[in-house]
Amino acid sequence: SGLHMSVNVLTNGGIRVGDGKQFSLTSNNNSTMTATFNLWGGADRPTVIELDDDQGWQFYSQRNTDGSISFRVNGQMEPNSYSNFDSRYVQDIRLGSLQYGQVWNGPGFSDTSGYVITGITNGNSDELVDGAHRRPIQKLIGNQWYNVVSI
Repeated sequence: SGLHMSVNVLTNGGIRVGDGKQFSLTSNNNSTMTATFNLWGGADRPTVIELDDDQGWQFYSQRNTDGSISFRVNGQMEPNSYSNFDSRYVQDIRLGSLQYGQVWNGPGFSDTSGYVITGITNGNSDELVDGAHRRPIQKLIGNQWYNVVSI
């Protein structure tokens, strides 16, 4: 059914198909499965652009009723380069440089954002702490180390 042509179709305008605002373009002579590009919509999904083949849909983009856009892939997405992802996320964590503060007869340490106590000293073995060691917690994002901050 329908019109079947073996010609090139060129247009300077648009192609309109049907009165139901649905457009489908299918090719089954250049791959092992039939692939179909669909443009359609409905009340719940006003505009849907979809690609499927004989085994189901591969991906689609849709305009939602609130005006936002959803893009879904029915499988795994593999970027050509992961460098864009790697530069935005934490790649490593470490403790930074050691700092010492005298506690007995000294200022000690105040509660400083991002630091953890890593050691306590008692040089004369009495009942009083003499000093404390602390280090900042650091995270690596991209090629830069940052001190972690407390909430």
